[in-house]
Order: sequence, then structure tokens, then C-alpha cells
Amino acid sequence: MWFGGLALNTKVQAGAAATPQSFNWRNALWTGRGLFETRDLVTIGLFAGAAKAATLVVALMGGGMNPVTMVLKSALFSALWVVLLVKVPKTGTLTLANTVGALLAFFLMGQTMITLPSLMAATLLVEVGIRSLGGYQGRPWLAALAVGLSELASRVIHIAYTYLWIREQPALLAMVAVISLLSYFGICLGLFGGLRMVRELRHAGLIQN
Repeated sequence: MWFGGLALNTKVQAGAAATPQSFNWRNALWTGRGLFETRDLVTIGLFAGAAKAATLVVALMGGGMNPVTMVLKSALFSALWVVLLVKVPKTGTLTLANTVGALLAFFLMGQTMITLPSLMAATLLVEVGIRSLGGYQGRPWLAALAVGLSELASRVIHIAYTYLWIREQPALLAMVAVISLLSYFGICLGLFGGLRMVRELRHAGLIQN
């Protein structure tokens, strides 16, 4: 009798352990693959704020807009974005982070938001392509690829928008193109820096996946 009761109790406990835990839908958002939990949204907001603050500090310390500060702040920005995608490896993370960053730039520095819808669409297309390759999980190089492609799309859209306004001033348009190329060079440098940061953070145990 005692053995029978012990076996029954073990079965009940095993069944309870196998039952999936209820998910709090109020604290999550659908992303197309998995869900954004509250901690994910907080992480995205913190990274977006940190990236904007860090790039602003670099620009101020460098004395304003010059080639060195443009490269440095772009490299820092892309490195943080790579770490964010590894930390929150879900489809939609990059789109949401870029949207939050654009809103911060609008409220803090008065940056235009005319190109935001097209940038969001381009970034979302990039993320859908990354998802078709298996997603960010366990593959930091895909996170770096997503950041690089989305920032390239951002600069192409920006140059196209600028062309519509100043196409009669080729010298000014050429200057905008050079600035975009310099900043994208910094983005490419930051991608390698971001991958190095991911390795170091994994060794430190701050990134588990």
C-alpha cells in the first residue's frame, strides 16, 4: 500500500511538472516569433536611451560634428545594437529599438520623423529575412548583419529624401553623401566591436544565450 501511494504521488508530481505554466498575456506583446515580456521592453528602452546618450556625449566631447566623432559615435551605436539583439533575440527587437531611438532623437534634438515609416518598414523586412535564416538566437553574426543592413537602408532612405529637397544643389547633396558614408564606416567598425563585446559579456556571465 505504501509503495502504491508513493507511485501515485510521483505520477501526480510528474504530471504537474509537465503541465505548461500559464503565461501572463498582459505583460507581453506579440512579435511574430515569441513574445516581448516586460523585461524585454525595459531592456530595449534602456539600450535605446544609453545609445542616444552615449553618442551625444561623444559628439559633445569631440567638439561637434567632425569626421572622428561621426565615426566614433556610429561605432558605439552599432556595437550597443548588436549586444541588444543578442540580449533580446526576438523578431521585432531591432524595429522597436530603432523606433524608440527615433522618438528620443525627435524629442531631445528635434530630428525629423518624416523618414521613420519607411525606415521601420525596411528594418522590419530585414528582420523577417533574418528570421527566415533561423533568427538571432545563438548567432551573433546574424545580429551584426541585421544592424548593418538596417543602417544601410537608413542611409539610403536619408539620401533619397535629401535628394528630393536639394537636388538642385549637387555640392550640398555630395556633402550629405560623404557624411553618410563616414557614419556607415563607423557602423561597420562597431559591428566587429559589438561581436567582441558579446564574447566578453558571455565570459562574464552577463549574457546567457
